[in-house]
Amino acid sequence: MFRLTTTLLMLVSLVSKGIGQDKKISIEVNYGLQGNFSVRGYEKRNTPGISYNFYNKNFLGSMGGIEVKYPIGNRSSVGLGYARSINSRIINFTPVNIPIYVEDFTIRHTNNFYQLLFEQRLGSSSKHQFNLSTGLFYLRMSQQAVFASTFGLGLEERNFKNSRLEEGGTFLGIQYQAKIDNHFYLGIRSRLYYVITANYFEAVSLTPTLTYVF
Repeated sequence: MFRLTTTLLMLVSLVSKGIGQDKKISIEVNYGLQGNFSVRGYEKRNTPGISYNFYNKNFLGSMGGIEVKYPIGNRSSVGLGYARSINSRIINFTPVNIPIYVEDFTIRHTNNFYQLLFEQRLGSSSKHQFNLSTGLFYLRMSQQAVFASTFGLGLEERNFKNSRLEEGGTFLGIQYQAKIDNHFYLGIRSRLYYVITANYFEAVSLTPTLTYVF
């Protein structure tokens, strides 16, 4: 953790100094689709007529974020990024023999990705670019669930504060972008996120991007 914190502080210092120089620092925003592999893997553990549990969310959801990148060579950059993904599910539930119902109630799984990245540009064209990216991420999650039984109704949200939900991992991505004027690039990017600390694939994303180059 100390090494990661030191690296992040050094990168922020480089970005701050580079803004005053002609280093072509870029800021990128993105928003689009993602699929989360972990939100469908909960065991239901239902007992018909007695208890019902709702953990799972829809595989497809949304993802958006922002990144700041600093060039370290003609075709390479390092950067910091934040992304937030949401997968949800609407619950409608009217059981037999249980005096409880749930109507149009949404439960969500939210991921907060804090990313340290390295990006490599392929080819030499300045108008059309293909970029490969990889890096590390620190992940904090928030998971909502509903429990219904003959004993009552329970609503739960597990997160970092009450359950220490956190993981660490790595990602791999590819991006295409086209120059639309002197400062802006419009593109599309896909990334695959793998959780090293728990040994599973967390998510895959497909997001349009808009990049501003200073």
